[in-house]
Amino acid sequence: FHHCFSIVTAWGAMVPGCGHMYAIFFFGMCEISTGVLCLLANFDDEHGVPGLGQAFPMAKVVLGAIFTVLFIVCRVVLWPVFSRYFSGDCLLALRGDGERAKPRRVLLRFVLVSLSGLSILQIAWLGEIFRHGKEELVKAGLM
Repeated sequence: FHHCFSIVTAWGAMVPGCGHMYAIFFFGMCEISTGVLCLLANFDDEHGVPGLGQAFPMAKVVLGAIFTVLFIVCRVVLWPVFSRYFSGDCLLALRGDGERAKPRRVLLRFVLVSLSGLSILQIAWLGEIFRHGKEELVKAGLM
């Protein structure tokens, strides 16, 4: 769901006049936490470098903490704010009779559905982050 909707939404974001101002946040700023997650993934024995987490346990904890803080700031605090304004602008464009909005109505409706689904995923991922973070803190002996 996430990848399919994100691909179609990213493709739609390239259409002139379809939310380019918001793309800076949704396709850029909110992905800052993902960059740290990519670094953190290296510490996973199954998907990263085996033994790296045991060799540098505090580095893994610090990266996990940085990721968690960035995720909360970008995806829990800022995401709803940008979503509200973006949704409002989409709904305003859909209500209008402007010639530019007419050919984009299907795309704007899809983007609203996609945004709703992706917003729900942010909440689910936050739960996973806390669950997995607690396990990692227990393993590291910090909890």
